This record gives sequence, C-alpha cells and structure tokens, in this order.
Amino acid sequence: MKFLSSLICAILFSAQTLSAAPFAYVANSGDNTVSVIDTSTNTVVGSPIPVGTDPLSIAITPDGQFAYVVNAVSNNVSVIDLATNTTLGSPIGVGVFPQSIAITPNGKFAYVVNSDSSTVSVIDLSTNTVTGSPISVGLLPFSIAIIPNGSFAYVTNFGANTVSVIDLSSNSVTGSPISVGAGPDDIAITPNGLFAYVINTNAATISVIDLSTNMVTGSPILLGAGSHDMAITPDGKFAYVTNGASDDLSIIDLSTNMIVGSPILLPAGSFPIEIAITANGKIAYVSYFSLNEVGIIDLTSNSASGSPILVGSSPFGIAIAPFLFQPLQFHGKVIKHHGKYKLKAEWLPSNSPNIVAYEIFAFDKLLATIPSSKPLVFKKTLHTRHTNRSHWEKKFKKYLNTKYKVRAVDSNNARSEFTQLGIQSFLN
Repeated sequence: MKFLSSLICAILFSAQTLSAAPFAYVANSGDNTVSVIDTSTNTVVGSPIPVGTDPLSIAITPDGQFAYVVNAVSNNVSVIDLATNTTLGSPIGVGVFPQSIAITPNGKFAYVVNSDSSTVSVIDLSTNTVTGSPISVGLLPFSIAIIPNGSFAYVTNFGANTVSVIDLSSNSVTGSPISVGAGPDDIAITPNGLFAYVINTNAATISVIDLSTNMVTGSPILLGAGSHDMAITPDGKFAYVTNGASDDLSIIDLSTNMIVGSPILLPAGSFPIEIAITANGKIAYVSYFSLNEVGIIDLTSNSASGSPILVGSSPFGIAIAPFLFQPLQFHGKVIKHHGKYKLKAEWLPSNSPNIVAYEIFAFDKLLATIPSSKPLVFKKTLHTRHTNRSHWEKKFKKYLNTKYKVRAVDSNNARSEFTQLGIQSFLN
C-alpha cells in the first residue's frame, strides 16, 4: 500500500447507541394485558397493552424492537412494537394451548411450544407467519430454550418426563429424548452454552444436562415444593429458582450445582411464578401471581428491595428488553500531520439523557472513555517512530483492520452489550 503525505482514509463505523433505559414486560394472564415497567424508576409506564386470552409467556427480539406474547387460550401469539407499545396486525395462530416461546439469537425465528398439541410451531419474524409444519415433540411440552449459538433448541415434555432436542438447521427432532425427573417444567441454558438446567416440578429437583453429550450429569439438585421457573445470571455463576408453594427463591451455585445460603423470602401468599434478571446481573424481577405484583430482588444482597410493583391481574411471564438501539453512523479519517498519523472518529449524540459515557475497545482493551457531555470524538495518534515506512504501514494496518467495539454506559453504571464496529476504508 502506498502512503502519501496527503493520505486521507475515511472510516465508516456502523454502530448502535442506546436510546432508552431497559423496560420489563409482564404478561398478565388474568386480564389479557401486558404491563410495562421502567426499570430505571421501577414504575409502570403507560396503559396496559391488550393482547390475547391468557397470556403466559413473553420473549423480546435481540434488537429490542418487538415482543412476542403467547396467548394460551386463544391459541395465538401477539406482536408488540416496543417503540410505541402497541400491538401489530392480527395475532399469529399457532397450535393448541401455546405455553412458552423462545427467539433465535439472530432474531429471525420464534419457536412456540404448543402444550396440548405436543408440537412446536416456528414463526418467521420477517413476515410474522408460521413457516413449515409443526415439529412433533413429547407429551405435554411446557418450556423451550435455545443455545446461544442458535443451533439447537431444548423442549421440556412435562407429560413424558423427557427433554426433546430440535436441530434448528432442519427444524427436526434429533436423537432420543433425554430422560429427566418427573414433570419437567422450565429449562434454562448457561450463557456459555455448555449445560441446560431442567426444573422437575413433580420431583422437586433440577436435572443438569451436559449439552456436549445430551446426557444428564451428576445427581439431581433438590428443590423446594412448587418450583416453576429459573433464571441464570449473565456471568453464568448462579441460578435463581422460583418456589411457588413456599413463597421464596432458591439460589444455586452453578460451579458446584448446590443450593447456597438461605432461600430469599418473598411476601406471604405471593406465589412467585417467573423471574427475569437484568443484563448487568444486579436486579431480578419476579411475578407474584397471587398478589398482582412484580417483586424486585437485589442480587448483590440476595434480598427483596423496595416495594413490589403493582401490575395487572395474575402476572405470569416476564421479560426484560435489552437496551433499545437506533443505528447511527460514525465518521472518521486518518490524516498525516507533523509526522504523526491521527485516527479520529466522531458521531452524533444519543437522544437518551440516560447515557453518561461511551467506551471504545480494540484488541479487547479499553482505548478510551468518552463522556456523553463532551464532544463525541475519539482520537488515536499513531507515531512514525521508525524511518522504515513498511513498519509504520504494518502498525497502521493493525489499527485499521482491528475489530473495534463500543458500548454505552448509563446513569446506573449499567453497560450495554458490545456492538461490533465494522470498518470500511477508502484511500485517496
């Protein structure tokens, strides 16, 4: 590559920035609505969103743009536009008594478990229509989870005491069903995709599946009565389990697969159903089915925090949206000035007052922290310390071709997921 003193290199960073604090969405099975909780204030915002009959489960697309709500009695799925918190189009018809839903990591498909049909329906999210034939699984399937790389889904079959494995490349069941405990209900997969944890409600245990072999490993983990749902912390270290019969949460250390500490006590008669954990792993939200409330759990102290949030009737499923993003363009250039080459990138400010800073990474190291109150400019000076031009070119190429990442920091010191910054260069 030939470098001239007038070299100009334009770099376009295709990135995303936060546009709002995360929200929690709660399916109220008793009044056929979804409540929206602003997690920065822990208050319900707006009016309840009408959906179908008996909404039980809710899943949010990875880009934070849409929520899909499973309506068990009306046998369909409602779609909510999270920019406006209104439903889109007509509900999507699926099988009989759909009970849970999972969305692929690439955001292209949703898989809906139809309990009374013993099938799984596949929804193409680009058209919001069911695609292909229903996938037959075991008797009375209850829950579904997709591994992080999006290659397989695991379905609990409550009536068969098994877990079915679906190959998502072919949308067909692969291998033999995995035998677990009695009445498998919820299933959760570790962030590293190595293990699945299955709550066996009727046996009051958890079975652990090694996903490299699809075999149960170790002894069952003993639980309290009436366990229903589980959430794993983003760092993969702990799992929190709702125990409806005893109104508390169990904590499992996933490094030992043992229950640790005392259960987290919840309000008497609350009958906790489902649980969701924030992206920073600090707070959990729990639906209190019998109290029409959502509880707030501080996971740093493992105790209830503040007052429960009043929502709709008989809250069931709960999901937390990722930070909502909107695409922006980053414009930059590299210029030679007094023997130095400078990399400069600048971008438009976010429209969210909740963002306090941006963190720029390269080579998996923090290059710069840019306060949102400052001019949004990132500068990197590359010194030509050697007369050997090829040496400098090599160094320049290293910075030019590396994978830059950016993440936003909000006022609660929570950080968004990394966004890869793709680079395209134009040399004059």
